[in-house]
Amino acid sequence: MASTDLVFGDEASCNAALANVRSDASDINWVLFTYNESAKNTIDLVAKGSGGIEEMKPHFNESKMFYGLCRVTDKIDQSVTVKFVFIVWCGEKVPFVQKAKMTTHKGSITKLIGQFHNDVHASNINELSDEIIMGKVMDASGTATRVKGGDVAPSSPQTISTANRAAAAPRAATSKGAGGSAKPPSAPSTSQLAIDEEAIHRAIKAVRSDADDTDWCLIGYEASNNKVILQGTGSDGLDELITHLKDDQVHYGLYRTTDTVDNTVAVKFVFICWVGEKLPIMRKARVTTHKGEILNIIGQHHVDVNCSNKDEINDDIVRDLVQRASGTANRVK
Repeated sequence: MASTDLVFGDEASCNAALANVRSDASDINWVLFTYNESAKNTIDLVAKGSGGIEEMKPHFNESKMFYGLCRVTDKIDQSVTVKFVFIVWCGEKVPFVQKAKMTTHKGSITKLIGQFHNDVHASNINELSDEIIMGKVMDASGTATRVKGGDVAPSSPQTISTANRAAAAPRAATSKGAGGSAKPPSAPSTSQLAIDEEAIHRAIKAVRSDADDTDWCLIGYEASNNKVILQGTGSDGLDELITHLKDDQVHYGLYRTTDTVDNTVAVKFVFICWVGEKLPIMRKARVTTHKGEILNIIGQHHVDVNCSNKDEINDDIVRDLVQRASGTANRVK
């Protein structure tokens, strides 16, 4: 077993709880796990229940990290569709070094949890509610009614890490629904994150514009400090973006692609969080600290891709995530 692999402390009980959440015959609709305090790389079952996210919330602790899976339903074309939401909680008082665990373990925990349609990252209880969860699910599936054009104001700080609040309109000559962009925050937070706002905002606006061929932009840290700068833009798709990813750096990207929903070509925006495998562990931890602000910069999107090596990101992987979130894939079980 690799040093970054996670295991269930009681594999039978954990897998049974997950199976209950996924079963149409079970009332159980959520399950929650946390790290075992004495056994390294071990995840234990905290609780499960049938009361949804509101019943789950009292279990979250600002000094701990949790992983959860919640089952909800969305209505697509008059049909009720089951959706699974993966919840990642890193409390605001979690020590900095421990936060790096979540970056290191992200691939392993998703293998244990299994398939899901959407993920929600939170560190404050105000970032979790039925409204927030369903907003993300509906935006990804295209059932939301909050489509916006032009400039989109940033979401409130309480919901920024789970906002992703618009289903983009079709990318066509007569449609400008995908042209919005989120304005960057007006000031850095307590994490002292400096931002090259003008260049980044201009690049994001180009990716979101129907009139611009630019379909990706990439931002990252300048040298080893906390200044975020624009690192590149392009119009040749995901393969071109991938060439800029470095195994000793952190990159955040926005990529525009399309999906066909009910015979209509719809624009979808993909947020990419790259944490290189050769990145020092202390620098990995700042991804957790800064992710809320980065999402505020990036703005609305439909799908998140978290990756550390180039085997975890390609056209097939991204297309599958987009289709599963939209409900157009036929492989979700």
